[in-house]
Amino acid sequence: MRTLAVVVLFFGTPAFAQTCPSPSGWDKPVRHLAARAPEMRFALATGISTQLELRAGKDVKLAAATDRKAKPGTSAGLAALDVPKPGKLDVILSNGTYVDLVRDGRVLKSTSFAMPKDCAGIRKSVTYDVVPGRYIVQLTDAPARSVKMATVLR
Repeated sequence: MRTLAVVVLFFGTPAFAQTCPSPSGWDKPVRHLAARAPEMRFALATGISTQLELRAGKDVKLAAATDRKAKPGTSAGLAALDVPKPGKLDVILSNGTYVDLVRDGRVLKSTSFAMPKDCAGIRKSVTYDVVPGRYIVQLTDAPARSVKMATVLR
C-alpha cells in the first residue's frame, strides 16, 4: 500500500499535470467553408483558429487516399494551409473529426497525438513535422457539419 501512495503522489504532482492547448482566437474563430476538392487558390495561415463548415462526406474529393473507410452520414472537407517555416505543426480540433495532413498527394505521418481531458472545447491535437510549403488539411468522418480547428506552428 505504501508503494501505491508514493506512485499516486509522484504522478499527481503538477510536473505531470496535463496542460490544455490555448490556440490564438479559439473563442472567436474565423469562419470558412471547407473545400470539396484539393485544387484551391485560397489558403489559411498558421496561428489562427477557424470554424470550418464541412460538406457531406460523399461530396468531397480527397487530396490523398486513406486506408480508412468513411463512415456513412459523416461530414468532410479540405483546407489548404501555407506553412512559412520548418517546425512542428499542431492541428487542434474541437471534435472527433479524423485529420490527415497531405503534401504532394501523400498523407504525412503524425509525430504525436493527444486527446486532452477537461480542456474546454478541445477534443484532440495531432502534431506533424513540416517544412515550408502548401499542405492540405484533410478532414473526414466528422460527427457534425462544423469543426473548430487551429493550426499552431512551433
